[in-house]
Amino acid sequence: MSVLDEIQADAQPGYAPSVAVILQRFRQALGEVAFAGVAKPDFGLHAVRMIEASTHPSGVKLQLVSDLSSLNWWCDLQPGDAFSAALAALARRTYFQEAQAIPHQLEVADPAALRSHSLFVGRLLDLRHSPTRGAFDYLRALTSDPQNQRVDVFHAGVMSPDLQAYARARLGASISKVTFVSIESDLNFLAKAAGQGPRTFHFWCEEPFFIHISLVALVGPTLMFTCGDAAPVQFADVYWYCQEPGYIEGLWRRKGAPAAFADAYHKIESAPFPCPAPLHARTRGDLGFRAEETVIVTVGNRLGVDMDQAFVDGMGALVLSDPNVRWVVVGWMQEFWTSAFESVLGSQFTHIPYDDDLASLLQVCDVFANPFRAGGGTTAIMAIDAGAVVMTRGDMGDVGAFVPPRHLTFDAEAYFGALQSLVDDKALRAAWLAEQQTLLARRVDQDNFARELKELVGLAFTRFAQRVPTPLETIFAQPQARRLALSAAGQRARSR
Repeated sequence: MSVLDEIQADAQPGYAPSVAVILQRFRQALGEVAFAGVAKPDFGLHAVRMIEASTHPSGVKLQLVSDLSSLNWWCDLQPGDAFSAALAALARRTYFQEAQAIPHQLEVADPAALRSHSLFVGRLLDLRHSPTRGAFDYLRALTSDPQNQRVDVFHAGVMSPDLQAYARARLGASISKVTFVSIESDLNFLAKAAGQGPRTFHFWCEEPFFIHISLVALVGPTLMFTCGDAAPVQFADVYWYCQEPGYIEGLWRRKGAPAAFADAYHKIESAPFPCPAPLHARTRGDLGFRAEETVIVTVGNRLGVDMDQAFVDGMGALVLSDPNVRWVVVGWMQEFWTSAFESVLGSQFTHIPYDDDLASLLQVCDVFANPFRAGGGTTAIMAIDAGAVVMTRGDMGDVGAFVPPRHLTFDAEAYFGALQSLVDDKALRAAWLAEQQTLLARRVDQDNFARELKELVGLAFTRFAQRVPTPLETIFAQPQARRLALSAAGQRARSR
């Protein structure tokens, strides 16, 4: 079996067709022989070197770079932090080469940018998709400011009738300020975003390798939401999330992000993370759970990738030690996982491949056990809101932003020790849940988010005004020419 076949076999269920398309592009662009003898742990860095060494146009290289990032997300390549750094650095070098032909440079920052905004929100799917719901809360925060006159929303996907109705309900009369533009059907979207006067650019769940993220930074202040324990690939005047700055600095340094990126990070207290209401009420009996059981739930779209052996072993041991513990896993997994769990754990294990009313399911669970993964923030928020206390680690993952620091653990042994305590002690669960819900109330306070976002816009504009006109080297994190570097340091450059 070639490494490409191995990667296909390890694809998270639901993503296998997309993985097949990506691997076919790699075969066509680089050749199957280019990966002969390559082991899966070495695939990522090997592919980066092959892409950079190829003679393909920049557009093809950037497609392969984005594809490689998706493979890592969907197939758990486990290539290490060096891979993340190399992939992002290759993207920035390629962007930089492409941007040499750009003739325009903004000379002066115009305060009118504070009143007009372009918001890039990634792909809109449906109201069960948390980034889609969050996009409308972000939009609400912008439009609720009476000083903001215009917001253009750039999206992939389709503004379905359901989403249009949701937008009208969420925004009310403020929707008159908003224009929606599909980046898939309007090939002139970048001119609309950047060419209609001064504005501030916002990136919420946008594809991280889209070059327009960097290009618009040449003409306006930029703000970027970050999450999922991933370091940003491209420049922004302000990066924001709810994690502590020290955590972000260490994470981004390990993943090879330029130091200036972490310096631009700003922690906020609230964010556009709406909690969907249950569609209907359910009881434990409806789901086949016993009243006396302690129900531990684990939820995710990528559990076949997210759950490592340490987590699986720890959960198995905990469940087997107590016949009144049930482990409920929600999300598609490879068949070998479900077969193993059913064989070993028997009736104490329940697998639900998909549930379209996750909020009501979480209401009948006691503990949300978050795997040792990068993501999971949205489901953790839903769990706390529904009344299930969250158990997570503090040395990885974005869930730590929604849990009080004293609830966090920093290795597998401490994690399962604390989880066992929560299983054994209802009073402890209740106390932890009260603390978590208090923190969550602050995190999902949308009025506070609107105030904080306005402050971030002001900070981004101040930083933008200080950097214009901006050298391309700054935007793409490339070494500056000697003359430029000396001039920036206030020294007199001499010809050599």
